[in-house]
Amino acid sequence: MNPPSTILFAGGGTGGHLFPGIAVADELRRRDPSTRVVFVGTTRSVESTIVAEQGLEHRTLPVESLPTLKRNPFRFVVQNWNAWRGAIQLLKELRPAAVVGLGGYASAPIVWAASRHRIPVILIEQNLIPGRTTRLLSRFADHVCVSFRETISRLPKARHVVVTGNPVRASITKLHNRTLVESRNDESSTFKQKELLILGGSQGAESLNVAVMAAVKSLAGELKTWRIVHQTGPHNADRARALYQELGLSFVVEPFFHEMEELYSRADLVISRSGATTLSELACAQIPSILLPYPHAADDHQRANAQAFVDHKAAILVEHSTPPERTAANLAEALQSLIDDAVSRKRMGRAAKELAHPDAAQAFANVIESAIRPVS
Repeated sequence: MNPPSTILFAGGGTGGHLFPGIAVADELRRRDPSTRVVFVGTTRSVESTIVAEQGLEHRTLPVESLPTLKRNPFRFVVQNWNAWRGAIQLLKELRPAAVVGLGGYASAPIVWAASRHRIPVILIEQNLIPGRTTRLLSRFADHVCVSFRETISRLPKARHVVVTGNPVRASITKLHNRTLVESRNDESSTFKQKELLILGGSQGAESLNVAVMAAVKSLAGELKTWRIVHQTGPHNADRARALYQELGLSFVVEPFFHEMEELYSRADLVISRSGATTLSELACAQIPSILLPYPHAADDHQRANAQAFVDHKAAILVEHSTPPERTAANLAEALQSLIDDAVSRKRMGRAAKELAHPDAAQAFANVIESAIRPVS
């Protein structure tokens, strides 16, 4: 009988990187409850909170991102050298059967060290345009799992690339199998208040929040029959609450929502950034969306993600413009076009469902199991 396996998930910093790993970890533990899962990442509080809520082990490394190299090259070199040494010590201590790279700079030390020690490495790339870390490390990975088929041609030569989709938590994939209740998008429905879900990101999204609040203010009359559910991030909650109360709107505002499946199950429309994990969840939940890609994302990858949904008629894209008032006006125009158009919302929701990969966690777990070498 083989001893229980330990799987390391390297990376984090944001929910977008963590949640796919958590979905795969849950699937691995469902298959074999003795599997030990350890997440290795940054010291960001949002990361430790999310991992702790899932009852998973969390280790940190003092890794620094490339921008630090310009601001403080000495700190960049010292901290990343310490992260590299720490990664080697973790591998010696935990003796993992495989290492999963979740993307981002925080995954680099463990993934690189694992490849040097001949430990199977599997990378996940959530975005259509692969990140710098994935492009660098893909040459050393046993497998690279991607969400979009278009990503394959954008990767350097890798050993094995497979389209699995982006793993989504089981509580959200369940929404993929539901039949959308007709009254959810029926304009004659009076028993259920329609809900506009606004996702400002786990770290907050200042420009999105500003545009949303300005757009809502201009459409306050049309939104009287809607309930606004707004995740603002840590800095805009009080401001949003004050505005919605002044406008006499029904609302719920929190810096961060934990039970997303419940919010998705009620949402009639979403305004959001276009991070790959959020889009994967919206697809599984069959929700139409208005997307404002983060304009400073590396390689403009959020815009590419959003465009894939727009091309499939599952979303409307609103670009950030200058001045910010123009962004707000464009957002208000997009929002107004859908507030009273249940037919379009339903059609977009169905299109979103066609982009979903509800079995992505299982497919990714299969790849991990195939990569684990027998213990000699």
